[in-house]
Amino acid sequence: KVSLTQPVLVAIQSSGDNIDLESLIEKEVTDYGLRDGLEESSPAKAPEMEKTFIPSIKIELDGAMIEDVDFPGKSLFDTSSILVFDNLLDETLRKRLLNVVKGYPENFEIDKWNDSEYGPDPSRWTRGGLVDVIDEGSEMNAPSCWGLSDEAINDICFGPHPAILEFESKLTKLFHEFIISRLPEAVLGACVSPLTANAPTHGDSFHYHIDADPLQVPASPWSDIFGVYPNRSRGKPRFVSCLIYLNDEWDGEKWGAPTEFLDPPTGVTYRVLPRPGRCVIMDQDVSHTVVAPNDKAGLRPRYSLVWKLILHPRGVGQDMTDIACGRGDVWPESVFIGSANDKCL
Repeated sequence: KVSLTQPVLVAIQSSGDNIDLESLIEKEVTDYGLRDGLEESSPAKAPEMEKTFIPSIKIELDGAMIEDVDFPGKSLFDTSSILVFDNLLDETLRKRLLNVVKGYPENFEIDKWNDSEYGPDPSRWTRGGLVDVIDEGSEMNAPSCWGLSDEAINDICFGPHPAILEFESKLTKLFHEFIISRLPEAVLGACVSPLTANAPTHGDSFHYHIDADPLQVPASPWSDIFGVYPNRSRGKPRFVSCLIYLNDEWDGEKWGAPTEFLDPPTGVTYRVLPRPGRCVIMDQDVSHTVVAPNDKAGLRPRYSLVWKLILHPRGVGQDMTDIACGRGDVWPESVFIGSANDKCL
């Protein structure tokens, strides 16, 4: 009996073809867009720009022993990460991204719809419209949640939006040691878009979920090439999500609507409050939930824009647990939540 820990790619070709395995794999990667990188910029050098790449908070949770893909049968201790940035984008870019989500021109100054009084604009948003995880039982598919219409999702994913491209360029500077791609359709199918937005309002109901996990992806061209493996495995693509809170004004202490993260082994939770322009980057296998605004928020929605991303290694055997990209000495110390504290032992 032979145990296979790596994917096996089977292809049929004529005897006259002279294609080696590496070329065949790269063809599959290209044909299915598995590593279509975001438009890259050269790494930032200006000190004032580098300061924006320092997170306010660095959180680790969900500690567990996992199999070491390099040494089958051996295990290592792993934690998931959450990074909170408060200076990654300026006020102008935040406003432009909010306009993109609302369907306005990027430099639009006056809202066409009073969402503070009436809730999300029904010409752009629909109840039950947010589908960004494959599990139909998750709260992100709950009929009570406001999501963008199919037309609006297509617009933010594929429309000509300089603000989205500008922010993606910032991400390539932040994570310059990796090739960053949007989540390819070949991973989870067309039902999960690489960009989405949400607009929770008071009274909405949510539950914990994960965005994705490379250990649980279905059979697909992605798993044919990369296999199934624990997230953050050495030399393997790392699944992360990026969320930006977009409201012009949001008083998290008064109106609530934090993103709540769960440490499943202990049941301990950690909440990140929304702030205009605050950015949260998290591993996709982190259990989390939206918390609906409280009654003091009235009908005003708490807007956010979400990217599903994959960090691809640039080198064979690259350490995928280190995403500071040479900035570790200026990043804050990790806050360990629940089971992650075992890392300190």
